[in-house]
Amino acid sequence: MSWLFASVLFASSFAPSVLAAQTPSGAAGAARQGDALPAWEAELKRRHEELIQTNGPGTDAALRTRLLNMVVQDQEARGFKDGTPKDKKNLQVATNLNEIDAVLTEQLKDIVAKQGWPTIALVGIEASNAAMLILTHSRDHAWQLSLLPQLEQLADSGKIDGSSLALVIDKELVSEGKLQRYGSQFKLITGGMAMYAVEDPGGLDARRSRVFLPPMDVYKKTLEEIYHLKATNQIVMATPPAKPAEAK
Repeated sequence: MSWLFASVLFASSFAPSVLAAQTPSGAAGAARQGDALPAWEAELKRRHEELIQTNGPGTDAALRTRLLNMVVQDQEARGFKDGTPKDKKNLQVATNLNEIDAVLTEQLKDIVAKQGWPTIALVGIEASNAAMLILTHSRDHAWQLSLLPQLEQLADSGKIDGSSLALVIDKELVSEGKLQRYGSQFKLITGGMAMYAVEDPGGLDARRSRVFLPPMDVYKKTLEEIYHLKATNQIVMATPPAKPAEAK
């Protein structure tokens, strides 16, 4: 069940992220042999499986394979393989990460222009989420923003996984200096990681549940396991982008 994203913003310009393992691991949810799943996890799993069954495995096998190969490139460039860090002590990020992201962005643009956004019905849920991860890491923010209305409509109608879209929405809100919606974005600070401020903090877990995301306490533990940093209770405000200097 690939509903869990982990993303931390480092110095606002470097954002390694990974589609985490199918189920929570370690402190966030160690193997529970013979134990029942927590209620929140059982409910998300039920709804997620229902989403897959409703849409089917996908009809375009060639495009599914292409997208899955693209996301392997994306993740290996960020130091991850099969959902876990290749080096658990020191995250190895490609020196040409920007170039890799640019190439993958152009490939995704070509796919969307010719075949529309890769929905679950078209390519299956894993490849559909792979497309969203490529979009998440794109530096073309104008293109990201232009797609959001369509993607939110697809998520609302159950044609794509809402958890994969939540990260894109939060990243765009933070980049504009606004409150994030789902609490996915954290910033590296002295002593650990701090969450960027969210809209309506009291309703955060309810919003996360609606888009197939786990409670914040589980998400924070997963971040800690991936990045080996403490997810603190500190809240930081996003910084609005600098306005271009006016011509004199």
